[in-house]
Amino acid sequence: MENKTSAINIQIDSNLKKEATSVLTELGLSMSSAINLFLKQVVKKNGIPFEITNMSPKKKILDVVCGLIMKDGKCLIARRKKDDHLFGRWEFPGGKVEKGETKEEALIREIKEELDTVIKVDSYLYTIEYDYPDFHLSMDCFVCSIVEGHLVLKEHEDSKWIKKEEIDTLNWLPADLIILDKVKEMMG
Repeated sequence: MENKTSAINIQIDSNLKKEATSVLTELGLSMSSAINLFLKQVVKKNGIPFEITNMSPKKKILDVVCGLIMKDGKCLIARRKKDDHLFGRWEFPGGKVEKGETKEEALIREIKEELDTVIKVDSYLYTIEYDYPDFHLSMDCFVCSIVEGHLVLKEHEDSKWIKKEEIDTLNWLPADLIILDKVKEMMG
């Protein structure tokens, strides 16, 4: 049986062609072989051999830290101001990690900026991964203690020290809800 071939002439973006050729070369395939593999899978699957979706672009990832600042068996929490995203909800204070900072350095800086207080990071507790509608939050949570300062509110509407029994009675930010059981366990 004679093996007949047929040429295909297609238009593709020149950068895409260059990048695809590089990947295919590493795999030991020519562009022609790769297209043949794709078309064989189209026939075999009776459709496109992978999922085609109309998903929005990848969400921005926010890399943040929060401090479970402990004192006398209680934990400090703060409530967001009215002009903040999800205002009025309670959270463990902290903020964004800046380029070149360790997570611990970021937390110490953020607490100094937000509460005019110097803390010591005692231990790592947990990392929260949470998808908000507009971004993905990756938040490392640390147990901390106060070195010096008087907890001056600069970024929050309110703050308070809570006992373990109060944790489930508050209106928390959605991401912070994930760690509440770990916080109660840590508080004894």
